[in-house]
Order: sequence, then structure tokens, then C-alpha cells
Amino acid sequence: MTPDFFNVGRSTRRVLLKEEAKHRRSGSWGPWETVHFPFGTIGFSWTAGFTTAHKNKVFAVLERRLDSGVRHLAVTSLSEIRPTWREMQRIKDELAGPDKTAVEVYPPATEVIDAANMFHLWVLPDALPFSLHDRAATTPRAPSENMRTTTSQEGNRS
Repeated sequence: MTPDFFNVGRSTRRVLLKEEAKHRRSGSWGPWETVHFPFGTIGFSWTAGFTTAHKNKVFAVLERRLDSGVRHLAVTSLSEIRPTWREMQRIKDELAGPDKTAVEVYPPATEVIDAANMFHLWVLPDALPFSLHDRAATTPRAPSENMRTTTSQEGNRS
């Protein structure tokens, strides 16, 4: 958890974490608030490229745009509990658009940076050359036709 989180009393921390859990279960995250800041004003090295922050009642997302057109979304929450696949899909849909493709990357061991409990989406400027569906042979379905109903107890899956 972030060091500032421990600057508030224990009972306040419990209330904040309980509220986050309630909003995650209900799906009522509230609207995204967005703040823009100049390039290079936060972090150093690759983190200096973040120029936008989004937050709602559950998640905080830092965003940077690469020269290649890729958008990097770094996702975290107060509890630092890993977002489920559905939560990451919703974050991508709401911040980048439902028509965009995003990926999570599992890099070579020499490139791993794991200094914070952040989870990363890379929003691509173009679709991948492959998909679960043969795009040339199938008629696109509504997103709701592709989703199955799950309970809040269900864990992560790919």
C-alpha cells in the first residue's frame, strides 16, 4: 500500500478499504476524474512519460502515450488487490474505448520491474493480426453475447 495510506488512522484505513470492496462488488465505481500534468513532472526514467491520471472510487490509472501510438495504462487501487479480467476489460473500454485492443505483457525476466502493485495494459493503435474469432469469417457479435455471467466470488481468469 502507498506510504501516504498509513498517514491516516487505522479505523479510517479500514473504512476506506471496506468502501473500495463494496464499490468493486457492486460495480458502482463512479465517474472517472482526469488530471493532466506536464511531461517529466512525475517519476523518472520511463515513469516520467506519464502525463495523465484517471481515478474513480476504486481505481487509479496513470497514462502515457508512446511514440509508436501505444497507450500505456498503469492500474492500481488503494487495496492493491489485482483487478480481475472483467475489471481490466472495463477500464480499457471506459478509458480507451470498447473498439480498442489492449494486452498485458509478461516480459523477459531481465526487463521485469515490480516495484509497485500496478497492473499494466498496453492499448494498441491497431488490432492484433489474430483473435479468438476469425474476423474474416464471422459476423461481429454484441459484447454482451461474448460475456458469461459470473459471481463476485469468481477469481481471475484469462
